[in-house]
Amino acid sequence: MKKILSRRLTLSTLLIFVLSSSQFSLAQEEDTALEGTNWQLLNMKVLGGFLFTPNDPSKYRLNFRSENRLTGTSDCNTITGSYFQESTGFRFEPFVSTRKLCPPGSLHNNLALILKDVNAIEFRDGKMYMTNGYDGVELEFEERDF
Repeated sequence: MKKILSRRLTLSTLLIFVLSSSQFSLAQEEDTALEGTNWQLLNMKVLGGFLFTPNDPSKYRLNFRSENRLTGTSDCNTITGSYFQESTGFRFEPFVSTRKLCPPGSLHNNLALILKDVNAIEFRDGKMYMTNGYDGVELEFEERDF
């Protein structure tokens, strides 16, 4: 009887250790701080599952500055605003961009509309994914040094 109790106690202790270790690493991954990072758009999945990739990804950037300030470019337009990264979600508020007419093939209009509705952010395999959480729209970014 003592042997069985001892085994169960040992297995329980190991299980608790493993679970607490994995929860710590998940929490660490979710709490990735954006301040001081710069991201470049890789692709954009829009309503209906259509995937768009910018011809020149360097024209689509998000720069997360101190005090929750956002700057960036969206093709021929500039982006400014504030961002809020919370345990329950993510949002831009306010979010503004210039309104220049970019050349044909520009992803600016779609990007600006999607960014205004972003409410979730996730980091996987060194990339950042932004979504609005309800219709399958997703933005994929890669961190860059600008």
